[in-house]
Amino acid sequence: MNLCINAARAMEQQRGRLEISLQRVQVPRRLVGAMFTLGPGAYLKLMVCDSGCGMRPEVVSRIFEPFFTTKPAGEGSGLGLAVVHGIVTDHNGAIAVESQPGQGSTFSVYLPAYEGEQEQYAVRH
Repeated sequence: MNLCINAARAMEQQRGRLEISLQRVQVPRRLVGAMFTLGPGAYLKLMVCDSGCGMRPEVVSRIFEPFFTTKPAGEGSGLGLAVVHGIVTDHNGAIAVESQPGQGSTFSVYLPAYEGEQEQYAVRH
Protein backbone atom coordinates (compact mmCIF):
# COMPACT_ATOMS: atom_id res chain seq x y z
CA MET A 1 0.00 0.00 0.00
CA ASN A 2 2.74 2.43 0.89
CA LEU A 3 4.42 2.10 -2.50
CA CYS A 4 1.09 2.73 -4.24
CA ILE A 5 0.27 5.76 -2.08
CA ASN A 6 3.68 7.27 -2.86
CA ALA A 7 3.14 6.58 -6.57
CA ALA A 8 -0.26 8.28 -6.49
CA ARG A 9 1.26 11.32 -4.77
CA ALA A 10 3.99 11.48 -7.42
CA MET A 11 1.25 11.81 -10.04
CA GLU A 12 -0.92 14.41 -8.26
CA GLN A 13 -0.01 17.22 -10.64
CA GLN A 14 -0.78 15.24 -13.79
CA ARG A 15 -2.73 12.28 -15.03
CA GLY A 16 -0.60 9.21 -14.78
CA ARG A 17 -0.36 5.46 -14.85
CA LEU A 18 0.22 3.10 -11.93
CA GLU A 19 1.11 -0.47 -12.81
CA ILE A 20 1.42 -3.33 -10.36
CA SER A 21 2.71 -6.73 -11.40
CA LEU A 22 3.76 -9.95 -9.72
CA GLN A 23 5.86 -12.67 -11.26
CA ARG A 24 7.97 -15.59 -10.19
CA VAL A 25 11.64 -15.08 -11.03
CA GLN A 26 14.85 -17.01 -10.62
CA VAL A 27 17.86 -15.13 -9.26
CA PRO A 28 20.88 -16.78 -10.88
CA ARG A 29 24.05 -17.40 -8.91
CA ARG A 30 25.96 -15.00 -11.21
CA LEU A 31 23.88 -12.02 -9.99
CA VAL A 32 24.28 -12.78 -6.29
CA GLY A 33 26.36 -10.05 -4.73
CA ALA A 34 26.47 -8.07 -7.97
CA MET A 35 22.93 -6.72 -7.85
CA PHE A 36 21.34 -7.91 -4.63
CA THR A 37 21.95 -9.20 -1.17
CA LEU A 38 19.76 -12.15 -2.13
CA GLY A 39 20.86 -15.73 -2.40
CA PRO A 40 20.26 -17.63 -5.62
CA GLY A 41 16.85 -19.21 -6.04
CA ALA A 42 13.17 -18.58 -6.67
CA TYR A 43 11.59 -15.27 -5.70
CA LEU A 44 8.34 -13.45 -6.19
CA LYS A 45 8.99 -10.07 -7.78
CA LEU A 46 6.41 -7.38 -7.04
CA MET A 47 6.80 -4.33 -9.25
CA VAL A 48 5.13 -0.98 -8.64
CA CYS A 49 5.66 1.44 -11.54
CA ASP A 50 4.36 4.97 -11.91
CA SER A 51 4.57 7.65 -14.56
CA GLY A 52 4.98 10.39 -11.96
CA CYS A 53 7.57 13.09 -11.44
CA GLY A 54 10.46 10.70 -10.73
CA MET A 55 13.38 11.35 -8.40
CA ARG A 56 16.87 12.78 -8.68
CA PRO A 57 19.76 10.35 -7.90
CA GLU A 58 20.57 12.11 -4.61
CA VAL A 59 16.97 11.53 -3.46
CA VAL A 60 16.95 7.89 -4.61
CA SER A 61 20.11 7.24 -2.58
CA ARG A 62 18.32 8.29 0.64
CA ILE A 63 14.69 7.18 0.26
CA PHE A 64 14.94 4.21 2.62
CA GLU A 65 16.46 6.26 5.45
CA PRO A 66 14.12 6.73 8.43
CA PHE A 67 12.69 10.25 8.63
CA PHE A 68 13.95 11.26 5.17
CA THR A 69 11.21 13.04 3.25
CA THR A 70 10.90 15.46 0.36
CA LYS A 71 7.46 16.58 1.52
CA PRO A 72 6.82 19.86 3.33
CA ALA A 73 6.69 19.81 7.14
CA GLY A 74 3.51 18.17 8.42
CA GLU A 75 2.80 16.26 5.20
CA GLY A 76 4.92 13.17 5.73
CA SER A 77 6.87 11.49 8.48
CA GLY A 78 9.57 10.02 6.27
CA LEU A 79 8.88 6.57 7.69
CA GLY A 80 6.87 4.96 4.87
CA LEU A 81 9.68 3.67 2.68
CA ALA A 82 11.87 2.88 5.69
CA VAL A 83 9.07 0.62 6.96
CA VAL A 84 8.68 -1.01 3.53
CA HIS A 85 12.44 -1.65 3.43
CA GLY A 86 12.38 -3.11 6.94
CA ILE A 87 9.50 -5.47 6.19
CA VAL A 88 11.10 -6.69 2.97
CA THR A 89 14.53 -7.30 4.51
CA ASP A 90 13.00 -8.93 7.61
CA HIS A 91 11.48 -11.48 5.22
CA ASN A 92 14.85 -12.19 3.54
CA GLY A 93 13.98 -10.11 0.53
CA ALA A 94 15.37 -7.07 -1.23
CA ILE A 95 13.99 -3.90 -2.76
CA ALA A 96 15.38 -1.90 -5.65
CA VAL A 97 14.30 1.38 -7.22
CA GLU A 98 14.85 2.90 -10.62
CA SER A 99 13.84 6.50 -11.18
CA GLN A 100 14.65 9.51 -13.31
CA PRO A 101 13.22 13.02 -12.98
CA GLY A 102 10.24 13.36 -15.30
CA GLN A 103 10.29 9.62 -16.08
CA GLY A 104 8.50 8.08 -13.09
CA SER A 105 9.72 5.37 -10.74
CA THR A 106 9.80 1.59 -10.57
CA PHE A 107 10.11 -0.25 -7.28
CA SER A 108 10.98 -3.96 -7.46
CA VAL A 109 10.40 -6.03 -4.34
CA TYR A 110 11.88 -9.53 -4.22
CA LEU A 111 10.57 -12.00 -1.64
CA PRO A 112 11.63 -15.65 -1.38
CA ALA A 113 9.17 -18.03 -3.04
CA TYR A 114 7.93 -20.80 -0.81
CA GLU A 115 9.02 -24.14 -2.27
CA GLY A 116 7.41 -26.65 0.11
CA GLU A 117 3.94 -28.10 0.38
CA GLN A 118 1.17 -25.78 1.43
CA GLU A 119 0.08 -26.11 5.01
CA GLN A 120 -3.46 -25.76 6.20
CA TYR A 121 -3.89 -23.29 9.02
CA ALA A 122 -6.88 -23.46 11.28
CA VAL A 123 -8.34 -20.19 12.50
CA ARG A 124 -9.25 -20.42 16.16
CA HIS A 125 -11.62 -18.04 17.86
